[in-house]
Amino acid sequence: MKKVDVKVMDPRLHEHPPAYATPGSAGIDLRACIDGSMTIQPGQCELIPSGIALHLNDPHYAAMI
Repeated sequence: MKKVDVKVMDPRLHEHPPAYATPGSAGIDLRACIDGSMTIQPGQCELIPSGIALHLNDPHYAAMI
């Protein structure tokens, strides 16, 4: 089994940590760590902070969020 280092970068995650929304969910739901609402227009790209940093110490693996 490979080790994944996880670091909480935003203290708000202690109140609302990532969690499975329903039984049988395939992935964990993340919340955006932003101070207010934002509107993303069609075709627009934005980097949305998750408040979490991941590190995989193996170049043969990748993580997707």
